[in-house]
Amino acid sequence: MLWVRRILAAYGVAASLLLGATPAAAHPHVWIYAFVEVLFTDDKITGLRINWTFDPFFTGMATADFDANQDGVLDPQEASTLAALSAENLKESGFFSKVWLDGDPLTIEAVDDFRVWLADDRLHYAFVVAMPSPVDPITTSLDISLYDPTFYVEITPDVIDPLRVKGSRPPCLINVQPDPQRTIYFGLVRPTLMQLLCTGA
Repeated sequence: MLWVRRILAAYGVAASLLLGATPAAAHPHVWIYAFVEVLFTDDKITGLRINWTFDPFFTGMATADFDANQDGVLDPQEASTLAALSAENLKESGFFSKVWLDGDPLTIEAVDDFRVWLADDRLHYAFVVAMPSPVDPITTSLDISLYDPTFYVEITPDVIDPLRVKGSRPPCLINVQPDPQRTIYFGLVRPTLMQLLCTGA
């Protein structure tokens, strides 16, 4: 994988986006800007669509290595190749996605509809974390956090609208705050915690 070797040379260690585990003593070398869409069907949560936008440097390296015909864009086949490789290698890290239902962690071993594309000179990923069964948001709390525990990749939720709701749903409130219980990077960083709070009224 030529592009992984180029990232190794540039960063000194493999980007977690493809290889999973990275050294604990690290600092951000890849930056992702993210938002999450909560997918509802008939007032029940059926999945989460997680959307990433990469920093310009990583975008340039990934595009250069997967743009086989060197036309400056990712055609459908090139994007599909990158998507398949990324989806496979992100399994080890749980796709940098932490989800809790009523405080119990959801194990994320695979995702659906993994897509890759270029827009506005940035590389974008989107994928869906399916719920094991439809979740009633009135009786079950939903907490979401996106982070790389090694902090080699920094994931920053959208500052205006990090948690978005799609589909028929009951009245809900969204709470976004630094996680009061969890830290990463030697206790120096608190990931952002996104909570969906719904009522029957």
